[in-house]
Amino acid sequence: MNNSGEYLSDTDRQIFIIANHVIIGMTICLFGIVGNCLSITVFLKQGLRISVNLSLFAMSVSDLIGLIFQVWHNFCLNPYLELADLPVDFLTVQILTAGSPNIAMTRITSWITMYITAERCLSVLLPLRIRNVVTFKRTVVILLFCYSLNLSFYLPVYSASSLGWRFYPSLNKTMFAFSENNSTLVVSLLMNVSHFYLSVIAFICNVIFTAILVVSLKKKSEWRRSATFVGDQNEALTSRDKKTVTMVIVVAAILIVCYSPGVTSCFVEIFVPDFYIFAKQKNVFHVIWSFCFMFHSINASINVIVYYKMSSKYRATLNKILFDLNIVKT
Repeated sequence: MNNSGEYLSDTDRQIFIIANHVIIGMTICLFGIVGNCLSITVFLKQGLRISVNLSLFAMSVSDLIGLIFQVWHNFCLNPYLELADLPVDFLTVQILTAGSPNIAMTRITSWITMYITAERCLSVLLPLRIRNVVTFKRTVVILLFCYSLNLSFYLPVYSASSLGWRFYPSLNKTMFAFSENNSTLVVSLLMNVSHFYLSVIAFICNVIFTAILVVSLKKKSEWRRSATFVGDQNEALTSRDKKTVTMVIVVAAILIVCYSPGVTSCFVEIFVPDFYIFAKQKNVFHVIWSFCFMFHSINASINVIVYYKMSSKYRATLNKILFDLNIVKT
């Protein structure tokens, strides 16, 4: 702890920022952007009339957009930009152009995952009625709701804030920076409350639905083995359903692990006033959230590997796409 009462110095913060954002985070984002582009292509090739495909497609889109914003976010947080002496305050500009959009996309991904796990729960618990309950139109409406709900809370932020030229007396220079009006405190409170509840609700539901999936799948598998004759067709159907649900469980479990630091930080911000972007422990705040953003990027990037390893249909479609591209090039 230094003389000002901060647990981390500015130098400590810069070291973590360079490692987590500039080096590791940027590498993860670039991999994830390519991976999500491939996933979007695969799901479009397979068709979006299938509910799971449509949901995974919507999630890949939110992950892709979030990673693109995260690349700009990582760039803006690079401490070496200060040496360039550019007339831009990147640390404040990123709030509207990178940080907020990225958080919105991560929340959308969490809500879509919540819907996917809930849908798979119904498919396990009500296998004969799932086609009537989960239709294409209902899935479209729910996915649009996930996007609209999470994006709507950012409208007050962009209406109460703007980017423009601002004079910094301490630097004796004018820079392009984040500007705010008198209602920013109210908007900030609204954003913090909405972010907390929307993040926590989706996180808790993902945990609950994933647990239900694991228990239900285990019971269902035992029931099928004891109540049906062993036949090739029955075994194939059981295996296909199990693989789909297992893949969803893995995707949800990865999200839960990667989002746990961010959700925990939301609770800390409520009970520890010094833990905030402009508060006393701002350096600790930046370091902790550098890890949170890195884990968010991992979650948005790793799904392409999960799909490829666990879905034979996805793997076959992707291999065909890559094979066709190779033929065209040669």
